Amino acid sequence: MAALRLSAQSPINIAKEHYSAGRYEQAIQAATVAIGGETSAEAYFCRANARQKLDLFTEALDDYDRARVNGYSHDELYLNRGICKVTLKLYDSARLDLMHYLEYNNEDARPYYWLATIDYMNLENKPSLRYLEEALAIDSTYADAYYLRAANMVELKKNDMAIDDFQKALQYDSKMHRAKFHMAVLLTETGRYDYALELLSELRLENIDFISEVLYYRGEVFYYLHDFDGACMDWKASAELGDKDAQQNHKRVCADKRKMKKKKIQFEF
Repeated sequence: MAALRLSAQSPINIAKEHYSAGRYEQAIQAATVAIGGETSAEAYFCRANARQKLDLFTEALDDYDRARVNGYSHDELYLNRGICKVTLKLYDSARLDLMHYLEYNNEDARPYYWLATIDYMNLENKPSLRYLEEALAIDSTYADAYYLRAANMVELKKNDMAIDDFQKALQYDSKMHRAKFHMAVLLTETGRYDYALELLSELRLENIDFISEVLYYRGEVFYYLHDFDGACMDWKASAELGDKDAQQNHKRVCADKRKMKKKKIQFEF
């Protein structure tokens, strides 16, 4: 029935339905068919959104620009194009798009968050925090905003406040495994090893794409707890997954009996 319903619709409506259902490759195909007709501007916009979901950011940006040239004038273009530009590190141009969107949509938390992201990436923590306060005043359940505020707090060496914000991010998005991970790293930094070990052990059982980092830091916790067998086991497993710091520490601590070398904290968005 779904296939019959789709076949009776116009290509642009088919593209939109695929996009709404998360079928982004099919959305791109249908939008491509729609391009060239009366709905070209809308089709370029839809294809841009689908390409952005698939991390095809350069292609998405090209389509956002084509949508604009072909007459697409809805405010959402500026927000989505701005987000795409942030991902491509075109920060000055992204800011112009986001500010344009914000001028007419100042009750939307998203542009504040993305402007905060630009400032964070430019090492401007205080302006970033001001935008995040605006975002959270509008949407107090904005998990990404809490995560970014926590990252800012780490840069400002306010680890306890960062831990609180990572906890809030996790509260509002239980699948935000990176928040739990960074909580564990900061708990390790502040000497709360048992809680850190609990969180890292939970993460080890999750279907995540950064298991080597989890194993590295769990090895670090074991090291601080003087469980060197546990540390060496986790560093070995992490090293086998390609983590260079784990490989180095396995050699330093487990083979050469020297002190551990700490790994620098890095955040992903």
